[in-house]
Amino acid sequence: MAAKKAKPLPVGKGKLGFTVSNTYSASPAKIWDAITKARHIQRFFVDKVAGDFTPKLAPVIFTWNDYGSYTLWPTRFQKGKKLEFRWTNHQGTYLTTVTFVLKRKGKLTGFEISERGWKPGHLKNAFDNCSGWSSFQDYLKAYLLKRLDLHTRTA
Repeated sequence: MAAKKAKPLPVGKGKLGFTVSNTYSASPAKIWDAITKARHIQRFFVDKVAGDFTPKLAPVIFTWNDYGSYTLWPTRFQKGKKLEFRWTNHQGTYLTTVTFVLKRKGKLTGFEISERGWKPGHLKNAFDNCSGWSSFQDYLKAYLLKRLDLHTRTA
């Protein structure tokens, strides 16, 4: 008997969302490599990454020892500029949309992360993710500048 295919989760249409941003003294190409390649992401943010973000839009899996594994389904890949993916909300009932945008600002590079689609009853979860993406940006900066891993607190 064939396994029943799981029904895909709906994309969140909630009006809650947030944006966090930071600037880096690194080129967009260097930042892009660090935020799209497993070998870098697992050096500063998660415990394990399965897959790289590529134009093929293949799923990527982030694993945290404390939180479990989450599949990220890329929907847009504009090399060096924009990455967009969807992943499940904390309850596993719908998908939120996360967008990474890089913009050159003189000698600096701006990096913006937005997540949208949260329902009003999930405000705390949205705030938790906002805090997590803020940490992502801080950890990225330490990794790019000093090769420090603030996630595990190692060099």
